[in-house]
Amino acid sequence: MSEETPAAGPALVADNEDDDSGFSEISDDSSAYSASLASSIKHYRTENGRTYHSYREGKYQIPNDETELDRMDLQHHLFEMTLGGKLQEAPIGKIHNCLDVGTGTGIWAMDFAEEHPEAQVIGIDLSPTQPEHVPPNLQFIIDDAEDTWHYRAPFDFIHSRMMVGSFGDWPAFLSRAFEWTVPGGWIELQDVETVQSDDGSFTLDPPSCDLAKWWSLATEGFEKAGRKMRDQSKDHKRLLEEAGYVDVQEKVYKWPINSWPKDKQMKQFGVWTRENTSAILEGLALAPFTRFLGWTVDEVQVLLAGCRKDLKNTSLHAYWTIRMTA
Repeated sequence: MSEETPAAGPALVADNEDDDSGFSEISDDSSAYSASLASSIKHYRTENGRTYHSYREGKYQIPNDETELDRMDLQHHLFEMTLGGKLQEAPIGKIHNCLDVGTGTGIWAMDFAEEHPEAQVIGIDLSPTQPEHVPPNLQFIIDDAEDTWHYRAPFDFIHSRMMVGSFGDWPAFLSRAFEWTVPGGWIELQDVETVQSDDGSFTLDPPSCDLAKWWSLATEGFEKAGRKMRDQSKDHKRLLEEAGYVDVQEKVYKWPINSWPKDKQMKQFGVWTRENTSAILEGLALAPFTRFLGWTVDEVQVLLAGCRKDLKNTSLHAYWTIRMTA
């Protein structure tokens, strides 16, 4: 039977005293769906001072520039801390083929390929932002996971991290993933759920501060783009089971928005989470706010200034809920 394990335990207590050669086109026999690594793919769209992917332009609302890539690597460290140095929760054994969906900088795929030299690892993304020098058992592909899949073989393990807000049709994606998972294989979804507090110091409805307003409006903008983000990961267990996966398990973790918790370990999480959140503020807001909500760039920047103040405010006992489903 499936069960949810609230890994974060009880409510957090506040500390009141604290102030490419690895690239390929889409796999072998997929010319109809492949993306050339021609200059057009690498000629990113520039908008409001940030760059965005050009392949399947407009599908993904977050930039792909150096600022965002640096943040993604920082976020990878947060996941390493969360998992105690592991790369996944799923109790995978020997792996032959692994797919990393939305590989980003490729850092997870590179770590996994080094940890599993027996496996052939593929990382896919809309942007060719991964390094050239990679482990010999790793291949990066420009691909849209919402399209029909064309690979050499099915996968023992499919990994998807922070992809809420990326898919317009999660059931279709997970159904496709199930078709490409070998019997006895695994899929793992590692995603943000929302930001909240247990003591009412931070509320979304109505927004109690600029940070709450930012998240509420960003998720509204994503939904207008056809991409649900807020609370999407709550549905992942059910959607995986409906796709055909069995023995689906969940674990839920808390990432405090700053150093407000009394617990030393959670305080350290808060330090890293504050940096991660601060780095994503603009990237998560610019496109959805200006494309779908009618905001000007100046209006966005004023809101973000307030958000940065909120991230330093330890009287806001808020945390991000991180849900891992496998």
